[in-house]
Amino acid sequence: MKALETCLDGDTIAAISTPYGIGGIGIVRISGARAEAVAQHLFHPKRPIVHLDSHRLYYGHIVHPSEGSVVDEVLLTVMRAPHTYTREDVVEIQCHGGYLPVQRVLELVLADGVRLAQPGEFTQRAFLQGRIDLTQAEAVVDLIEARTQAAFRCAQRQLGGFLYKEIRRIREVLKDLLVTIEACLDFPEDDLPDPDLKGLLTQLETGIHDTGLLEATYQEGHLYRDGVTIVIGGRPNVGKSTLMNVLLGQDRALVSPTPGTTRDFVDGHLSLGGIPLRLVDTAGLREVDEEVEALGVETAKKQIAGADLFLLLLDATVMCHGRVEEPEEVFPDKERILVVINKMDLVDPDTLDSQRAGLEHLPQVKISALYQRGIEELKERILSLLLKGRIDLDSRAVLTNVRHHCAVVESLKALEQAWEQLGQDEPVLELVAADLMVALRSLGQVVGETTSQEILDRIFANFCIGK
Repeated sequence: MKALETCLDGDTIAAISTPYGIGGIGIVRISGARAEAVAQHLFHPKRPIVHLDSHRLYYGHIVHPSEGSVVDEVLLTVMRAPHTYTREDVVEIQCHGGYLPVQRVLELVLADGVRLAQPGEFTQRAFLQGRIDLTQAEAVVDLIEARTQAAFRCAQRQLGGFLYKEIRRIREVLKDLLVTIEACLDFPEDDLPDPDLKGLLTQLETGIHDTGLLEATYQEGHLYRDGVTIVIGGRPNVGKSTLMNVLLGQDRALVSPTPGTTRDFVDGHLSLGGIPLRLVDTAGLREVDEEVEALGVETAKKQIAGADLFLLLLDATVMCHGRVEEPEEVFPDKERILVVINKMDLVDPDTLDSQRAGLEHLPQVKISALYQRGIEELKERILSLLLKGRIDLDSRAVLTNVRHHCAVVESLKALEQAWEQLGQDEPVLELVAADLMVALRSLGQVVGETTSQEILDRIFANFCIGK
């Protein structure tokens, strides 16, 4: 990615904005000072037109300028600045979908002195021109990559400026506080009254409270954007593959009464409560001598270790005989484990309850995967473990991005240091001001006001070409 200043160097850029492949239409987007001139050079309208109006579709053909041959039948739109995505003049050429039509049109555009856009350069120009802030720019990618309605809604709200407005509101509170403190530091000889430390503390506590509330949304907010990995594990023949197929609603894993059928992990994807889930079925955990199955067991242990949530599947018929697996031996993190007792259709529940010693301290649910009993309760328990506080996605700004979260955490840490200093009997206001500036700078990184060139390059490099 070029440096920021080269994105505003007067170059006109172009790229294919629709996915490569066969489709109904393909779109070539052009942005920059020469966009309309290039369109006038290549586009031949069906009927003679003296002036191309902005934001209006025109029907015609793209014609090779030297050969005079028709390249494709198209619809063309000229959108003049500043009422465009990039706040530059933008032209979009809608041609037939497919590999060749859009490629041929793009080649003619580039041959007319236009540069091929870099990944995300259209959105980067929108950011640099002040049409959107950095959180809105990042929301464009989130919107495109959203896998659930909840993730889509989060991205929409961020694109609509909800996070930006909340960050700006908190920064204004901190700026007012910093101005008051700096006035005391800069003009000590002007007989200003002593600062109201209690009032300053109240202001600072408001900033800490609001920043803390925003930071807390990440614990659940990022789940909607990034999704989670849930691993099903346990001994052979406890019903792991059956449960996998039931949760996915399709026969994804092979089910067999023969132990050791699953040698490698099998995964599938679903949505639960708006959270994208990657569900993994693993090889049965047991001591084996056969090399291939042993490799499967080792792979299973690696998958379990990296799980966001581990479903330890136990066989109720085995438990009734007093043999209960110690879950800590398989997965020691008690905060990320759910015990699932399967095959409840084969046992007397009262007999089972008397044999469950050692599991009471862990969340658990009883099911029959074969007859699909208890599956809805299982889904509810999974959600309750993932969503501790159940944030309202529609009523407040939510952090879903790890970059945003790290910056807010850094800001909160600086604010807490300022609060400790301001609470001293004789606070050093210079230190309080320094911490407030760190907090403001960190929050500014979220929206792009104080973000480094390196970070900006990384963000926009993740975009596709044409966006």
